[in-house]
Amino acid sequence: MASNGRLILSWCLRLALAALFALSAVSKMAGIDHFEVYIYSFGFLPLTVCFLAARLVIGFELLLAMMIFAGWYPRLTRLATLGMLLFFSLFLCYAALAGRSDSCQCFGQWIHMDPTQSLLKNALLILLALWHFHLQPRPLLPPKWWLLTAGTLAAMAAPFVISIPDNWAFGSQQLPYSEAHLDSAMLPGRPLDERGVGQDRRVVAFVTQGCPYCKIARKKLDGIASRHGIDPDRIVYIQPSDIGSNLFLSITHGARPLVLLMDGKKVVATYHSRNIDERQIASFLAD
Repeated sequence: MASNGRLILSWCLRLALAALFALSAVSKMAGIDHFEVYIYSFGFLPLTVCFLAARLVIGFELLLAMMIFAGWYPRLTRLATLGMLLFFSLFLCYAALAGRSDSCQCFGQWIHMDPTQSLLKNALLILLALWHFHLQPRPLLPPKWWLLTAGTLAAMAAPFVISIPDNWAFGSQQLPYSEAHLDSAMLPGRPLDERGVGQDRRVVAFVTQGCPYCKIARKKLDGIASRHGIDPDRIVYIQPSDIGSNLFLSITHGARPLVLLMDGKKVVATYHSRNIDERQIASFLAD
């Protein structure tokens, strides 16, 4: 009876841990834009590297879920599981000490958890993991090198296949806009002139409230300004209420967000939320 109870407990812990890591990966994947921006908001990594880091984290969580469920290489899996939980616990401690209270994206947009709450979650996961591996779970089936290789490649590649990194998929894709209406709005006394647009080098972002892609674009642009020490006033956000809905639609052709890199009245480049070029913007505004 004791042996059966130990086996049942081992399976319950195995399923719980594997399910939690899988849920964490899937929820991050569903809100990949927010997860990328959260990593970028700390200013440690360039935006393009954050695209890769977010997907590598998701892939590693999928891999851990598979390894825990299959019961393969328990010593290696234990080290990887505890190492990952301890690493992110240290990261969450830094976020908490820095005064961050926004969602840590541990479960994407599905479950809001601030750094302190997520630290408590990690502590529980560490206890469950230690308990699980102490029971020495038996493999679901004998590990085969080819099966492990295929599973590892599938887990790590899945985030890149499901959501191709923005800098791979979109590059320098340009958005159409009405040059005539934009020039008209920059004439003396006109709405954009009153906002300082057309007078020096600036980023001008046409955004609307409630647009999720506009929110992502704003976070990226604000992050660029913070990371590179750019005066926030050089990034101008224009909403329909600022210049009138008709003029807003005439300039943007309904596209939102529409981000313009402007040298005076000349448009140097256009972006949407996914192809914002950190290096180009930082270099342009630093000159």
